Amino acid sequence: MIGCDTNILVRAALDDNPREAKIAKQLLTKLAAEKKLFIASYAILEMVWVLKIKKRTRHEICEAVLTLLDSVGVTVSQREIVTTALEMYSNGKADFGDYLILAEGQFNGAASLASFDKDLCKDNHHAKHPKKYL
Repeated sequence: MIGCDTNILVRAALDDNPREAKIAKQLLTKLAAEKKLFIASYAILEMVWVLKIKKRTRHEICEAVLTLLDSVGVTVSQREIVTTALEMYSNGKADFGDYLILAEGQFNGAASLASFDKDLCKDNHHAKHPKKYL
């Protein structure tokens, strides 16, 4: 198993540096085919952050992450948590990191989430996961 740094994921997703994008895509394809690719949830969090900075839409960001999550031969840490957070992010207004925190809390038994983030707390798409604005 080989772990993959965020910059590999970003180069493949953005395709903004032709040489590095080609290398990144070849590496990801090869490791996935060999079932040797590991992606940490933190790398996905960083990837979302970079794609947002690079002005990708929420839809484009979700598609890029889903491509990784749906790839056969790819091990993603906390896959269920990342998938849940991505579903929340695709329908919400808060940042992916906030939804990742909310989803991880949910998976670990937290009944609600306290936050100063108004966008997250106003999000009614996830009413079964109460948020308390402080």
